[in-house]
Amino acid sequence: MIQRIAVYCGSKKGLEAAYESAAKQLASIFVEAKIELIFGGAQVGLMGVVADAVISQGGRVTGVIPNCFDTKEVAHQNLTELVTVSGMHERKAKMLDLADAFIALPGGIGTMDEFFEAWTWYQLGIHAKPVGLLNVDGYFDSLINYLRTMVDQGFLSQEHLNSLHISDCPAALLRYLTESKRTLKSVWITDDDQT
Repeated sequence: MIQRIAVYCGSKKGLEAAYESAAKQLASIFVEAKIELIFGGAQVGLMGVVADAVISQGGRVTGVIPNCFDTKEVAHQNLTELVTVSGMHERKAKMLDLADAFIALPGGIGTMDEFFEAWTWYQLGIHAKPVGLLNVDGYFDSLINYLRTMVDQGFLSQEHLNSLHISDCPAALLRYLTESKRTLKSVWITDDDQT
């Protein structure tokens, strides 16, 4: 059962009003479904938009922010909980640990870094939590085409590409994530396996 979802998104709002609108719509769906938002802890950009929208509707929000950004100008001050960590690697690991699923909204290279790490760890069997892209106004179209090129060129399996949930509709994406099932097969080798 999905109770907490990490949302990766920009520290800027972007140029299209559709990005902010989608962030607010996703927040409303979270609150209605009683899903806690896990996010990067900042009050700026789409991060701030989605957090503010969840908070204003009475939902729970946990932010995870590196201590180098933990200032009143950057860190969101009105969260259910704000977790301060030592750096970016620890932030990603903490968000991966806290969440039951992951959604990427439009953002920059930091958003892509977080998204790809979550999806890569899924591919490797380190976690069994579903990963999705909210393709607002075609923002991820070029990325999706590039992922198809990876499949065509033999660098990504079709099965793994199929494991990525993609939708332009927040409600549909959440439904895909909640219906997703996967049995985690450990990639770790134990001493018993080596004998």
